Amino acid sequence: MPSSTSSSDPRALGRIWLLAVLLAAAALVALDRHGRSLGMPAGLIDSMQLWSIQRDRVYGDAPRPAVFIGASRSAYGIDPKTWRSLVPDSKPVMLSLNGRHPIAVLRDLAADPEFRGLVLCDVDTHGLLRRWWDMQQDYVDYYRQRWNLNWRVHRLALNAWQRASVLANPALGWKAGLQRWIEGGTVYIPVTRIDSNRGGEILFDRFDPAASAKAFDDDADRKMREPRPSPEAFAADARQIQSWVRTIQARGGEVIFFQPPVSGRVAALERDYFDRARYWDAFAALEGIHALHADDVPAMGKLVLPDHSHVRGEARPLLTRLLVEELRRRGWIDATTTGVR
Repeated sequence: MPSSTSSSDPRALGRIWLLAVLLAAAALVALDRHGRSLGMPAGLIDSMQLWSIQRDRVYGDAPRPAVFIGASRSAYGIDPKTWRSLVPDSKPVMLSLNGRHPIAVLRDLAADPEFRGLVLCDVDTHGLLRRWWDMQQDYVDYYRQRWNLNWRVHRLALNAWQRASVLANPALGWKAGLQRWIEGGTVYIPVTRIDSNRGGEILFDRFDPAASAKAFDDDADRKMREPRPSPEAFAADARQIQSWVRTIQARGGEVIFFQPPVSGRVAALERDYFDRARYWDAFAALEGIHALHADDVPAMGKLVLPDHSHVRGEARPLLTRLLVEELRRRGWIDATTTGVR
């Protein structure tokens, strides 16, 4: 007669599975605690999928989308919640990408017949140069060619996992761990934080801002040794950008270009390397172009920039408020909506 503890006994199999699940859960908890002990926080990690979820939100009229495109100065400097509180009939959408100039996304929005919102384009004169137009094109291509409902569900599930456990961070994966063991390195602790709406901040307490400022200054000096296009060549490319702006405007949308505040040699790139009158101001003078320079807003010049390029997280609401106030003062947005007066 078969034993009650036989492997075919459903109760015995249930106990084995329960024990396996408990052991696996205990192992995950232990690994998670170990990761946290190394200083790794749980939190969202940006990706093309997270960006694409926001890209899906650029449509509609009520509320009207206010789409931020640009690089790190808007990604980590503009606070979407503050914008929404100050401009309540708008829907802020954060599409800015760290380290990449945004003209490819502007071009894509112009080519999208369904887009009729407001674009707020964080870009400096250097970022307007043709050589940088394709820096965000891979994100555009991903959204156009690969993004679908399955990836959306996957990313939403991943959001929950990344919020719950540090084990969702690839830096704690076996490949990264093996590489650290071979090279004798340490775990990389993120120095930025983002929300599901892709609003983010730089965590200056996790690194040396002075070293970062030097790196930005050195990079600015390197750029100032590069060939500079003639004002005539720049103007020809600016007219192409102008054509995309006019396309958006013809559908009832609008585009505002703005330069966030910078300091140190980063500011010299704009003030010394480019003749503002012949580059930025010439671009701003084109018909249909709205372009705001932080140097023209004294309060922005008083903001503290620990790395010469970005505000602290606690200053994001202030920078956002200063931007809204200046756009209203110029009549580029009205008091309650993102419509241009």
